[in-house]
Amino acid sequence: MAFANNHFYQQQPVIDMKKFKNIAFIILTLLAWTVFIGYGFIDGFLLRPITSQDSAEAFIDATKQKIKNEFVGNVAMALIENGKVSETFFYSIDRPVNENTLFPVASISKWVTSFGVMKLVEQGKIDLDKPVDDYLTRWHLPKSEFDNKKVTVRTLLSHSSGLIDDLGYDGFATDEAIQTIEESLTKAADAGSANGVAIVGYEPKSKYMYSGAGYTILQLLIEEVSGQSFQEYMSKEVFVPLDMQSSTFDYLKESNSQLAQIYTVDKTTRKMNKFTALAAAGLYTTTNDLSKFMIANISENDVLSEKTVQKMSKAETFINNTKVYGLGSHLYSQDDKESNIIGHDGSGNDAINTAARIDLKSKSGIIVLETGNWNMASSIADEWMFWKVGIADYVVMQRNKSYLLTLLIIGYIVIIGISVFIIRKMK
Repeated sequence: MAFANNHFYQQQPVIDMKKFKNIAFIILTLLAWTVFIGYGFIDGFLLRPITSQDSAEAFIDATKQKIKNEFVGNVAMALIENGKVSETFFYSIDRPVNENTLFPVASISKWVTSFGVMKLVEQGKIDLDKPVDDYLTRWHLPKSEFDNKKVTVRTLLSHSSGLIDDLGYDGFATDEAIQTIEESLTKAADAGSANGVAIVGYEPKSKYMYSGAGYTILQLLIEEVSGQSFQEYMSKEVFVPLDMQSSTFDYLKESNSQLAQIYTVDKTTRKMNKFTALAAAGLYTTTNDLSKFMIANISENDVLSEKTVQKMSKAETFINNTKVYGLGSHLYSQDDKESNIIGHDGSGNDAINTAARIDLKSKSGIIVLETGNWNMASSIADEWMFWKVGIADYVVMQRNKSYLLTLLIIGYIVIIGISVFIIRKMK
């Protein structure tokens, strides 16, 4: 018996080692497959675009399915190819919309306003790097522990001014009196849950922090320097030269038949709020007009020189070394060398969502204006960026999760099946 037991204990480790190697190989292969899928998810090379076809018609057809799957009250969409509108799509559950229907575009107002500000810079009436307080008489930045002289037109345009207002404006109901610009900057009554006070709360130029009040200060700056109301100035200096015939910062003067119905997430309609902060949130425009504005960013125009437009698209603010914002527009290409996408999104007011983005290199772009859904426009624009240039955002990643999970599981099954087959063959 002693001999037999010794023989067993001498041979058993050899058998266990083979099993261990086989199991280790399977585990390592499964781990490698998991890493591959994970990297493909993060890097984007395994993600699938919303359509595999390379045509504007195919992209719009794919977005129609997305619209069917979620509630949206109305949508106006335009695609730009080679500097021209190539395809449009319009949808509404009630009153029809078209290329001349006025939509509230929320924060896209900031991008359009930046053209008006830079017009004053080109005319030599303001300096990008001079303290903004030097131009103001009706209101001044309140004292803080930081140097207000570092708050310039440049830092206001690029959201690096040090302001901590956290605005997002809710606006005022049509039967409510609105604040003056000065009152709003002192304490915005339509701030919602935001701080709502235009005060410097961190070192100017030190970081990016989105500020609605920064653009309300620019609105005041335009009025003080030009001697005109903000609406009059923007119409004369931006809308008329770009032939934006329908665009307005005073929608109450427009015929109701031109206005898109404002849907909320519960599928009802309501009247649109009005704003003191017009430069930050008050623009009404159409896909027809907005396409003209976007094309002005990639071609000669009657508002700004090509040199100025190029300057506006350069990164002024960063988050973790990633380019975030220029002089009036978001920068969407990040570190991608094959594209240079700028633009702006807008949202809020239960529920307006808008997106306008254009690639300065390929001269292609997208406009999506909608009401009734919190993020339909932005998510379609995100899908467009991945479809067009391969830049994967959160929306694209979320849409691909089930596909990649399926791919992961199929890979597991194949790896285990092949491994078991090989092991049996080797016996």
